Amino acid sequence: MDRRGDALEIVREIPATPEQVFRALTEPEDLMKWWGAKGMLTSARTNLRPGGEYRFEFLSPEGDAAWAKGQYQVVDPPRRIVKTWFNSKFPDLRNTVELRLEPVAAGTRLTLVHSGLKDRPEASRDYEKGWPEVLGYLEKVGS
Repeated sequence: MDRRGDALEIVREIPATPEQVFRALTEPEDLMKWWGAKGMLTSARTNLRPGGEYRFEFLSPEGDAAWAKGQYQVVDPPRRIVKTWFNSKFPDLRNTVELRLEPVAAGTRLTLVHSGLKDRPEASRDYEKGWPEVLGYLEKVGS
């Protein structure tokens, strides 16, 4: 994990092809398989095109409901996704999540860059904790 100004960058190697990882990140059924399997993601809707909207609904182990939503800005299968990101925990914070996928010998190198966090240290700390956990679930996609 690396912090650069207003951005958080995390790199993971996923033992699956870029096409499999891209689908896992964008298709509601696939999102539910790896993110919903942990009981947190309860609903996923995507309209996978530039300008298309997405919305994810979550339920914490304590029973607290939450959401993340936004619009896709760049959709370049199976290499890159850029989307705005609004979260119920920080609803007034406009930020961006970029996901870059590149093939490597072991599968796919996924680089997540979450930017727009500069003036919100509490949000930055929350995402520093949350994204590694979420990407840990994704690492099992190719298994």
